[in-house]
Amino acid sequence: MKNVIFLMGLMMVLSCNAQPSTNVLEPVAFSEAIKSTGAKIIDVRTPDEFAQGAIAGAQNINIRSKDFNDKIAALDHASTYYVYCLSGGRSGEAARYMRENGFVKVIELKGGTLAWTKVGLSLSSARATTPKADQYTLDQFKQMSASDKKVMFDFYAPWCGPCKQMMPLLEQIAKDYKGQLTIIKINIDENKELVRILGVDEIPFFKLYKEGKESGNYIGQMDKASFDRILK
Repeated sequence: MKNVIFLMGLMMVLSCNAQPSTNVLEPVAFSEAIKSTGAKIIDVRTPDEFAQGAIAGAQNINIRSKDFNDKIAALDHASTYYVYCLSGGRSGEAARYMRENGFVKVIELKGGTLAWTKVGLSLSSARATTPKADQYTLDQFKQMSASDKKVMFDFYAPWCGPCKQMMPLLEQIAKDYKGQLTIIKINIDENKELVRILGVDEIPFFKLYKEGKESGNYIGQMDKASFDRILK
C-alpha cells in the first residue's frame, strides 16, 4: 500500500514538472497574448536595436541603461508585462529582476526577436528610411563557404558584449591559422534575411566550413582551446 501511495505521489510530481512554464511563451503564443487590450510590452534592447524594428506597441527600456531600475520601479507592479530582447538573454535577466522586485506577472518571449521573425512575425520600424538590403545574399554566402580552406563565419552585432570580448581572441586565431583559415564577420543587423534563412537565433554564433562542407555550428563565447579543437 505504501508503495502504491509513493508511486502516485511521484507521478503527481513528475506530471507537475512536465507542465510548460507560463512565464515563457513561444513567438506565436506571445503574439496572441499581447493582442489583449492594454497589453504592456517592454523591449529591453538598446535604442538603436529598437529603432531598427520592434514589436508594435512596445516601450523601450534598455536593461543596460543607468536608469533601468528607476524606470522599472515606476511601472504598475500589479499589471502583466510582456518582455523581450534579441534572443532571450537580456529579457530573462529583466524578467527575473522584475519578479524579484514585486511584479505580479512577467512573461518572456522565448528566443526574442530572432525567433519572432523566424516564424514570419513582423516588426514595426521607427525609422522612416528604406531598410537596407542585406550586405550578403544567400548565394554570396554559399560562394564564400565554397573554399578549399577552412572558413568560419562569425555572426555578431556591434552592441553585443560577448561579441566585443571575443574580438582580440578572434584576431589571434586569424594570425595562428593564417593561410589555413578565413574568418568572415557577419553583422546580424545588416544581414537580417540571411540570418533568418540560416536559423541564427543567438550570438555569438560561429558556422564552420571545411573544404566547402559545413563542419559545425558553435554558439556562445569560446576560448582558445575550444577553437583549436574544432579547427584541428
